[in-house]
Amino acid sequence: MSSKQKVLSREAAERLRKLVIEKYNEMQNIMEIGDISVATALVDDDIEKIVLVVLGEAKQPLSWRDLKTIFGGIVGEDRLRRILGSLKAKNEVAELTHTRYALPEYVPLSEINRVKNPGIIKKILEQKEVQ
Repeated sequence: MSSKQKVLSREAAERLRKLVIEKYNEMQNIMEIGDISVATALVDDDIEKIVLVVLGEAKQPLSWRDLKTIFGGIVGEDRLRRILGSLKAKNEVAELTHTRYALPEYVPLSEINRVKNPGIIKKILEQKEVQ
């Protein structure tokens, strides 16, 4: 790990995890069938929205380990990987070396050469010009 990488604090991870749970519960559909309440699982589009909110709130690249901690028990690892891959393919999220993910506006200019999905580099540079 590079000395420039920020490590997510335990408090920040807990805050982001609470945010995930709150957003998940807001989006979850609960149906009443007689005396029984049935909660449906969220679709991938909803999970994508939550991932984007988390990356926005973090305001820094998050490691795979951080994301597993934040989403653990809520979204399975395989599903989280698939969703990150989808967001990366749509150029909504940048993947940096050391399996770190960030919104374009939170990719430091010093790390542009570490972005693994080159299609998002133009978006990152545009964001930096606006700031």
